[in-house]
Amino acid sequence: MNPMSITTSSAFWKSGDGVSDQFPAGLRVLVVDDDPTCLRILEEMLRICLYEVTKCSRAEVALKLLRDNKDGFDVVISDVHMPDMDGFKLLEHIGLEMDLPVISK
Repeated sequence: MNPMSITTSSAFWKSGDGVSDQFPAGLRVLVVDDDPTCLRILEEMLRICLYEVTKCSRAEVALKLLRDNKDGFDVVISDVHMPDMDGFKLLEHIGLEMDLPVISK
């Protein structure tokens, strides 16, 4: 085994080689979307990847969850068009207040 390799429960990362086709099990994902169908589909897809999924239908509630659980999530997947707060505004708050990657859809 290469001494520069790191093995996790479901992902194999090699220094300089990039990432394998395995998903990192246990990734804590917050999904934010006002469309309940999109929320359900994303939740199902992410759980297949063995991610821990928290879903939220309002950006303001998602922001409160993030503020109350500063180390509780690894990534946020957010819709851009939501009635209570624009997804880009949510991204701005997350960027200013915490070091957390956001995927906008």
